[in-house]
Amino acid sequence: MRVKCPQCGMEQDYDPADPYCRYCKSSLSPPQQATPSPQQQPSTPAAPPQATPATKFVIYAFAKDGSKNPVAEVVENGPEVVLGRNDLQKFAWRDPDTISRIHVKFKVAGGKVYVRDDGSTNGTYIDGADIRGKGDVEVPPGKEVVLVNPVSPVVKLVVEPKTGP
Repeated sequence: MRVKCPQCGMEQDYDPADPYCRYCKSSLSPPQQATPSPQQQPSTPAAPPQATPATKFVIYAFAKDGSKNPVAEVVENGPEVVLGRNDLQKFAWRDPDTISRIHVKFKVAGGKVYVRDDGSTNGTYIDGADIRGKGDVEVPPGKEVVLVNPVSPVVKLVVEPKTGP
């Protein structure tokens, strides 16, 4: 039975073993059995809507020499990007052990990037404000996400829209 994705609007066959949209990976609801009323007339199927391209961003880490290095990509309706000590230690300006094993999580929703710190030991900061335990916090364009200490950071990250394929 066919269902329509509530996120991207694409129609597809529903598979209870894999109840996710094959286009945008959103959860699909099981199809509902409709009982047609006598007044319903058969309708001409509408053309499927065009899938909009996913919004993509690149997370960069600044090296101590000021160079920007790509760390990960985060995509609208895609999985969260989780970054921690193993991912970021080579970009640490000092004391890489102060970066938590799971330090920050990035996601894209509504074309905006959000970061979350669910309780790292030493914190995550945007404009000097500690965002630990504050849920998803929007990363304003051009703002740095600083790990461990806002005055003497261990890692500085910035998120920029991805250009090209």
